[in-house]
Amino acid sequence: MIITLLSIMAIILVAMGVILCIKQTIFFSLITKNSQNKTFLSTFGVIFIFLGMICLLVGFFNQLEWAIAFLCFMLVISGIFSFLLAKKMS
Repeated sequence: MIITLLSIMAIILVAMGVILCIKQTIFFSLITKNSQNKTFLSTFGVIFIFLGMICLLVGFFNQLEWAIAFLCFMLVISGIFSFLLAKKMS
């Protein structure tokens, strides 16, 4: 069960990372288009792709403690991204 859920999460994280790196025009309807914001989106895109790869690795270990630790870490990173994106929107 852990492997299945972490695999789904890995796919979502990698997809979000690719969208942040390649399809940035989606987010530029929310924030202004400048080089600083392009770097911001690209940086978090790479971080989300990296988190997706780590998610697969954690899934193969099939350890509940590692999975919970990864989920906490991923939620902190996602919260930071959401907070900074909301700050740029206002």
